[in-house]
Amino acid sequence: MKRQRFEVRRTTEGTVFEVAFVLLTIIVWVLVIMMLNAAPDTVPTHFGPSGAPDSYGEKHEMLFPCIITWVVGFCCLAGAYFPHTVNIPFVEIANTTQAALASRMMRVMALLMVTMTATHAFDALRGRFLFTAVILIALLVVCIVFGILIAKRK
Repeated sequence: MKRQRFEVRRTTEGTVFEVAFVLLTIIVWVLVIMMLNAAPDTVPTHFGPSGAPDSYGEKHEMLFPCIITWVVGFCCLAGAYFPHTVNIPFVEIANTTQAALASRMMRVMALLMVTMTATHAFDALRGRFLFTAVILIALLVVCIVFGILIAKRK
């Protein structure tokens, strides 16, 4: 079955999220570069299920996951203009209210992903997985809350 498409036009809310994303991106990358310069030559590059580091590498290797999380955040922000592509289990976006909520969810997730860019670098330098785990939990909560709100707006 083909999904119904919804046209998402630029709104004040969308512009606020986009400006916040750009400003947060600038702040985050300045922080990441500062952390990278202050980092020892060897840093944790992977954390096990317990949250303890289980793999180490050169400090520049921590940039790879930072770049990935930022790109995912950018894709979420762009995806807000295509709410019909948002995949929510057991829910099909069928009206404009649901489409607006899906767009908002994608924008919130974009800000969380760019925040995760900084938390990953910070956690790598500290040798813990605490702050990134908090962002992952926040992403899960956002998905659940918005999924419920979208499902109720049939």
